[in-house]
Amino acid sequence: MIRAPISYRKRQWPKETHDRILEIERKFHVQEFGEELARVNLEMTIEQRHKYLDQMRELARQRGVPPPKGPFDHLESEA
Repeated sequence: MIRAPISYRKRQWPKETHDRILEIERKFHVQEFGEELARVNLEMTIEQRHKYLDQMRELARQRGVPPPKGPFDHLESEA
């Protein structure tokens, strides 16, 4: 590894600047993805995200949403 992860490095900016950057990041996520996905992306741990996604997939299956197609599924139908 060439550089240490961000969490191991010393903060580059003063606290106020760092907080402002986080505020801008959250505003961007809300604008582009909506409030719910901003919450999922920025406030949940990785374990919580996986659990949330599993719940959403199960809910979709219960409501009749077809499973996603793989990138090579079209090749099987041509053969």
